[in-house]
Amino acid sequence: MRKRILAGVIAVATLAFSSGIAAGNSTELADIVGQGLGGPTVAANGAAILRTPNGVNAKVSLPTPVPGSYTYPVGPTGSGVAGHPEVYSLWVFIFFNPEECATTVCGPADLMNDPAVVAGAFNAGGHVAGGSQLTIAGSVNHRSPTFGGANAETLGTALSMGYDLAAADIHLAIAPHGALAPELLPDSIGTPVGNPSHWWLSIFPPLTD
Repeated sequence: MRKRILAGVIAVATLAFSSGIAAGNSTELADIVGQGLGGPTVAANGAAILRTPNGVNAKVSLPTPVPGSYTYPVGPTGSGVAGHPEVYSLWVFIFFNPEECATTVCGPADLMNDPAVVAGAFNAGGHVAGGSQLTIAGSVNHRSPTFGGANAETLGTALSMGYDLAAADIHLAIAPHGALAPELLPDSIGTPVGNPSHWWLSIFPPLTD
């Protein structure tokens, strides 16, 4: 039953993403690299986002990482060990005023530690992957809760402050939760694990200055 519910959520998210494209909005593509920004490209143009007035639709597609071939983060929402199938979650990091970040590429430290950076981290979905291709699609909006601590803003808060998603720096992160552990569901597809050195990443720079 849980697998059927999860499949239904992913199907609805994919349909919403496709509908947005059909409506004539502009989709942005980026490579997926990792683990970490210094890692190799694992899927050219494998990540896509669609900025809407109140949120972001996101989709990633890449060859499923081979169990045991990469670094597993340790945390309460991940088994931390290789297995089959394995669990992955998709995260959308939005930096509304990236010029305030400490470095050229914004990161979680800016979101968590610098109150001058208006940013949030949002869960866009998760997937239990057992096949050759890992695809996760989802969306975040002004009602989505934010992760990242006391300094993190929700989309609704940032938009009410006058910020525009077109001017935001948006990052997608795929977090590995290790071998499926049923007792960790649904937290293992909706709660963060690890840090950028463990994630596969895509960067979407602002559309406007």
